[in-house]
Amino acid sequence: MPRLVMSLRHSCKAVPVIARRIGLALGAGVAAAGAAIAYTVAQVQGRAQGDVEAYLSGPVTADPPVVIAGASIVRGRASVDFVQMLRDRFPRRAFVNAGVNGNVAWELMQRMDPILVCRPSQIVILIGTNDVQATLTPDATRETRTSKDLPEDPSLGWYAACMTAIVQRSQQAGAEVALCSLPPIGQDLGAPVNAVVREANALLERVCATTGATYLPVYEVLTELLASQHATDGPAWTGSWAPGVRSLVEHFVLKRSYDAIALAQGWVLSPDGVHMDSTGAGLIAEVITDWLVDQSSTS
Repeated sequence: MPRLVMSLRHSCKAVPVIARRIGLALGAGVAAAGAAIAYTVAQVQGRAQGDVEAYLSGPVTADPPVVIAGASIVRGRASVDFVQMLRDRFPRRAFVNAGVNGNVAWELMQRMDPILVCRPSQIVILIGTNDVQATLTPDATRETRTSKDLPEDPSLGWYAACMTAIVQRSQQAGAEVALCSLPPIGQDLGAPVNAVVREANALLERVCATTGATYLPVYEVLTELLASQHATDGPAWTGSWAPGVRSLVEHFVLKRSYDAIALAQGWVLSPDGVHMDSTGAGLIAEVITDWLVDQSSTS
């Protein structure tokens, strides 16, 4: 999530203002809050377990790996690590975590070379939450383009074009590809941001129909759970960085689980409205598991 990552970095430079807010929220002083934020930045930017670099520098595996590519939800530092859940479910398979915090689809497209060097048999992609957020306001669009040095303004059309290119290149390398629909942002499914999420997911379905990739219904499964718990009308995501920063500080500094943080804030699937707790991560892992099992049965 680019705005969250940039806010964390900005927090280290603006301790008198932002650390005071975090300090009040956590019952800590400004100096202690500033140190907590700096520590949190380092932790959330830590390497994902079993990332591309680790796989390529390790022993050659007999069977080709499964690559899970995306942004922070995949990386599993700001979120419960669903890639590790997949490893637990398929102990004989190698899973490569190709999640990079804050990435938009164009950035994933730029780093496909090392991913394909892994020679994966399957690539599962979950990316686009940051693309959606970048389109919500002119300020967000400008900030994202500038901070990432993008060649054009973020838009859903460009997102779909990048996803098409990623899929086609992966297929040309011999990989079966599945695209995960984007999770809801916040629990208010009627909020404008989730209308944009649904529009992005419709584009992903179109990309799959055009390329032959498989569409994995992550959004649909997550929202079905919210509906079963009568939790589809809140809490809403406001666009503020504060819930994300608070979640990370509480997790890395106060050692609270993402599940406990989510419960305290009234979230069912997420500690901050964007990233996943164990429930959300488990459902994503379940959707991917079903596809991998189906792949095995038809191969």
